[in-house]
Amino acid sequence: MGFKKKMLQFEEQLSDVDSEPELEPPTLQQFRFLELPSEIRLQVYHYVLFTPTRKSALKRTGNVGSSAKKSKPLAPASHRVALFLVSKRIHDEATHYFYSTQTFRVFPVQDFLRMPTIRALPRRHRHSITTIELIVGSSWTAPPKSWVVNQGLGLHDMELVRTLKVFVQCDPSHPVFEGFRISKDFYTDFCGKLLKQILERLPGLCWVEFDAWPSVERNGPLMARLLAETRHAQKKVLWGPERGWSDSHDETHETHEPHEKHDLNDADAALDGLRAYPPDVVEALSNSLQTVRLES
Repeated sequence: MGFKKKMLQFEEQLSDVDSEPELEPPTLQQFRFLELPSEIRLQVYHYVLFTPTRKSALKRTGNVGSSAKKSKPLAPASHRVALFLVSKRIHDEATHYFYSTQTFRVFPVQDFLRMPTIRALPRRHRHSITTIELIVGSSWTAPPKSWVVNQGLGLHDMELVRTLKVFVQCDPSHPVFEGFRISKDFYTDFCGKLLKQILERLPGLCWVEFDAWPSVERNGPLMARLLAETRHAQKKVLWGPERGWSDSHDETHETHEPHEKHDLNDADAALDGLRAYPPDVVEALSNSLQTVRLES
């Protein structure tokens, strides 16, 4: 009988529990995020888009130009996608902020940068881009056939682009490249025409920023041609941080013939040529270093 009493008491307790009203889950109050000032919303977008959760995300990819050295570590793709899917307005604001704060390359170079070139970007995002970069010097003996300025490049869609950064890896008109280049003026003419075509398709462009590796001379044939095309297009010339060039440099002191004087020796030019070229040609070109005369 004692066992039956205990069972009855247990069943009564269960019935009492079942009869108790269920507690409703707490209701979350809505936060009017879109009513915040735009400056604060942009800070939130920046935090979500550019806050990595893994140390591996801090490792840089690429090593050439501003697009590699100033690239921001990205948050995980799941975080970025989740932000873009909140609502249409947040998607438009966040994607515009993301693309407007990045520097995209016009053409690819072989330094394993993960950021896509402008040709690979969806057309709907091109109107948000404000800064692009042209890197010249790679494949100086035979530029890729894909390096052409046409409608597929999408420059006509980039109405907000204000800054074009030009980074020069090497100048093949330097005497050390004799025997490897097609001709002394081939690459200079190629880059000059390329820059001219790009400038013609960017009517809203204001500034062209130049920078280079150590062996590139500011008064050398390649830089002189690029500067001439920029000034002919009436764009303001800026100088990047790597070489430390500035408008205070008096160009009247650099009137000597190109490559008549060398601030750096021939080995520096050969080294920059090696760094600019694909790995499969490095071995062949490196053999030329045996004939380079090192001046003290």
